[in-house]
Amino acid sequence: MSAPDFKLGNFELSQELKKGPVLLTFYKKTCPTCQFTYPFLEKLHKHYTSKNFQVIGIGQDPETKEFSKQYGITFPMISDTADYAVSKQYHLTNVPTIFLITPDKKIQFIGVGFLKNEFLELSQKIASLTQKPTFDILKQGDNVPEFKAG
Repeated sequence: MSAPDFKLGNFELSQELKKGPVLLTFYKKTCPTCQFTYPFLEKLHKHYTSKNFQVIGIGQDPETKEFSKQYGITFPMISDTADYAVSKQYHLTNVPTIFLITPDKKIQFIGVGFLKNEFLELSQKIASLTQKPTFDILKQGDNVPEFKAG
């Protein structure tokens, strides 16, 4: 499956993919599962992001800065258009939805909501693409549910 290209503000997917893989994450500020999931995405960002890989958050509401500040998010966050044009291009049904996209625009991973096993798989896929050691995003003994619906 090929990722649709888009431009939002100064961000253009095709330009970013020239540098390396991109993890696109769609969210809404009021979504409890997004609020739960985004700190884990921040951990992935801190471990794997380099000049050859990045995490980008796409908000379906305009309060991206407030969300970033409230949940300690340091990766770039941008807002979708008022009519959700990019969300529609990606056929979203729920948030959070996560896409791991390779430089050749292939979607390597799609995650909807929060599934513990999918986050472990996502970390392994990012490690493989970035040639970095796998990061154990979920520590033994963490009180993390197996599933949280989006």
